[in-house]
Amino acid sequence: MSEEISIFQGMRRIFTLFVALFVVATADAQEPFNGRITNIEGKGIKARIVVKDSDKRTFSDGKGCFGLTDIEADDVLMIISRRDTMTIPVEGRKSIDIVWLREGESFSFRAEESEELMNYGFGYVKRRESSDYSSGISGDRLRATGAKSLVDAIQMCYPGLRYINGELCLLTQNSISSSSSPLILCDGMETNLDLISLYDVKSVEIIKGSNMYGFRGVNGVILITTMDAKEALNKSR
Repeated sequence: MSEEISIFQGMRRIFTLFVALFVVATADAQEPFNGRITNIEGKGIKARIVVKDSDKRTFSDGKGCFGLTDIEADDVLMIISRRDTMTIPVEGRKSIDIVWLREGESFSFRAEESEELMNYGFGYVKRRESSDYSSGISGDRLRATGAKSLVDAIQMCYPGLRYINGELCLLTQNSISSSSSPLILCDGMETNLDLISLYDVKSVEIIKGSNMYGFRGVNGVILITTMDAKEALNKSR
C-alpha cells in the first residue's frame, strides 16, 4: 500500500512539474509587436488599433506609434481613425509600418515590416493593456532627491525597490522565478540600472508583476524613458 502511495505521489510531482514548465514556456513566448501609422508627409496619425476577433486593442500616440503583444501571423488589424477604418492583415510580419494614403474621400495604405520598430522591444506597449499596479516618477522628481545614482533616486521615491541578498528586487506578491530581479527596459531595450545616468532620464514607470511581459515580467518591470538631445540640452541650461 505504501509503495502504491509513493508511486502516485511521484506521478503527481511529475505532472505538476510538466504543467509548470508548460505555463512558463507559454508565458515566456510573448513577444512585442510594434507598429507606426503616418500619412504621406510622415506625420503620425492617432488611431485606435483593434485585433479582429479578439479583445486585444490599443491606441497610437502622437507619433503614430503603438505596441501590442502576442500577435499571430494570420491576425488582422483594424485601424480606426475618426470615421475611417482600415483593415490590414499582419501576414507574418514581426512589426508593421503603415503609411495612410488618402486621395479625396478614398484612401489606401502601404504596409511593411520595420526592423527599427522591432528593435524597440516593449517600449510601445501601453500601460492600459496591463491590469497590474503601476507607478510613474518624473526625471525631475528623481533628480530633486539629490541622489548620485538612478538606483538610489528610485529607492528614495519608491520604497518598494530594495536590495535583498545583494539583488535588486521589487516587492511584489508574484515573485515565482528563481530570480526576483525585475525586468528593466530603457527606451524599450533590456538593460541594467547601473548603466543609465540619472541626468538622462525623462521618466521611470514601475509596474508590479506585469503579465503583459510574460514570465520575464512576473517580478515587476521598470520602464525608463530617456530625454532626446533637445530635451537634454534644455535641462542643462
